[in-house]
Amino acid sequence: LYGSNRRWTALNTSWTRIGTGNPTDARHEASSGGKSMSASDGIDDATAVKCLISQMCESFYNKGWATGTSGGVSIRIGGPTSDNSTAPWRVFVAPSGIQKEDMIGEDIFEMDMDQNIVQKPVTEGLRLSACTPLWYLVYKNRPSAKCVIHTHSLNAQMATLLDPTEQSDVFRVTHLEMLKGVGKHSYDDVLEVPIIDNRPTEDMLSDQMEAAIQKYPKCNAVLVRRHGIFCWGDSWEQAKTQLESFDNLFESAIKMRQVGIDFSAIPKVG
Repeated sequence: LYGSNRRWTALNTSWTRIGTGNPTDARHEASSGGKSMSASDGIDDATAVKCLISQMCESFYNKGWATGTSGGVSIRIGGPTSDNSTAPWRVFVAPSGIQKEDMIGEDIFEMDMDQNIVQKPVTEGLRLSACTPLWYLVYKNRPSAKCVIHTHSLNAQMATLLDPTEQSDVFRVTHLEMLKGVGKHSYDDVLEVPIIDNRPTEDMLSDQMEAAIQKYPKCNAVLVRRHGIFCWGDSWEQAKTQLESFDNLFESAIKMRQVGIDFSAIPKVG
């Protein structure tokens, strides 16, 4: 398994390490070598995406980011194609109230860009996540986004509480190596991640979240106070990579605060 086969499902629109991410670029599996399950293996795009979302949810559960059925993932495929035409968008979303480590592809909803259910899960009794309007909100305000992830990472939650007054509407950090991993930032840039206040259900976050996305166009995430994080990317690989980088930065900031270092200040030396 680990010698020549990749563990993640590859999509026909998957990210590439050697291209720009356009449909005409080399596929991820072609640019990085090795084999993985993909739509070219005889399974259709929808099945591949559904399997991939299940893999991602299990991975986030194992990190402690999707405890107790929390969290979720949305991926969309379609849009501009290599022959300059446009394919209909297809949006795939994880359901609500299910053990994320036990998800399978047959648990996933398929929808259109008007939030209509195109294909219900094969598994009976599942319902749409309260995060569903927020997936679409990101796709609306970030047209290039193909994947949105929501987790209840403890580091993300605690990052929103580093201001003891709980009045701050932004988390700032600078001069850390993992800033390179969140997109559009380098080591010596100042990263600003907006913080919005929590509400009883995720769908009630829409107005705050849209305002935050519009106010901070350089950031690919929004923190929810005492709750967690929403993060997105132009591919599932990019969204996952950026989410992991954000979490590392939050953990670094928490530990820097513990030893009396101001993580938002430019170092005096170095």
